[in-house]
Amino acid sequence: MSHSVLWWSGIVIAAAGQCLLLAQLAGLDLFSITPLVWVVLHVLLTAMSACCTVKLMILIAQRFDQPIALFFLVFALGLFIPFAGLVGSVLALAYGFRESQLRHREPDYWQLTARAELPFTTPSGRLATKVDSRGFTEHLMYSSDDDDLYRKVLAASNIKNSLSVTALKQAMHHDDERIRLTAYKTLDRKVTELNRQIQQLELRVSEGDNVESSNSWLQIASNYWELLTLEQGEPVARRQLLEKASAAAIQAVAVLPINRNAHFILGRVALQQGDNRRANVAFERSRALGMPADKVLPYLAETAFHRHDFARVRTLLRELDPATRAYPPLSHVAEYWA
Repeated sequence: MSHSVLWWSGIVIAAAGQCLLLAQLAGLDLFSITPLVWVVLHVLLTAMSACCTVKLMILIAQRFDQPIALFFLVFALGLFIPFAGLVGSVLALAYGFRESQLRHREPDYWQLTARAELPFTTPSGRLATKVDSRGFTEHLMYSSDDDDLYRKVLAASNIKNSLSVTALKQAMHHDDERIRLTAYKTLDRKVTELNRQIQQLELRVSEGDNVESSNSWLQIASNYWELLTLEQGEPVARRQLLEKASAAAIQAVAVLPINRNAHFILGRVALQQGDNRRANVAFERSRALGMPADKVLPYLAETAFHRHDFARVRTLLRELDPATRAYPPLSHVAEYWA
């Protein structure tokens, strides 16, 4: 029994030493050691563990025919196990490199072709048509093709609210009943969908981490902003929606102060409410958190204009990228303040 304890102790000591050597090989730098000393210690500990293992097996089996062969087998396994991962990595990299070179020898099924030359005249046999460059609102006012207008009103349900609301409100006064009812139903459906999304977000706004909760409040504020677009022309509704959008944006900022989009929409809402001080602070904070300057600077210039700080308006507009400054309608404002 005493010999068994001795051999087991030897295995434990060898295993502990190997663990320290493997930690050093992994780069943990537990102690200072040269590569030559590491190899020598590894060979000695492997031999010690192999000897103790063979002795234990002889004690357990009481008879063993080839103890020397077993010793060299265990010793070889213990000696080369730390380097098996390195060998496997080299083989895997070599195999992957070889396969990556072979896979590109297959023919390409997709080929790029030059753009076809378009004719400058109408092809023979096709009736030449005149391009109508009028906008949707002008069509509603002056076009006599009611069927065409009806299809356009139907398609307006898939257009962004800020681009379609004016035309849909204009369509509600059209003489054709189909166009009037379709425009009314489209606007009502947009309002209903936004309110439904707000209700769903308010039910789960407390769930998740700070980022998710802040983004939920931000989406609520954005939906109120969209409702403001749909309810334009209604002073009471406008005031109420601005208050709700402001409260939601403030909640988004309170939950996650580094949410730059929340600061940005808070600034836009405050600007519509006439609170230029809050708008300026929100826009500056949004810009500091990484909001693109070309997106924030026009609003900062607007707040400076409302505060009669005309020198700052000129400075902010000059900081804009030339391509952004040349894009209408901002180009007219930038040209005026140049």
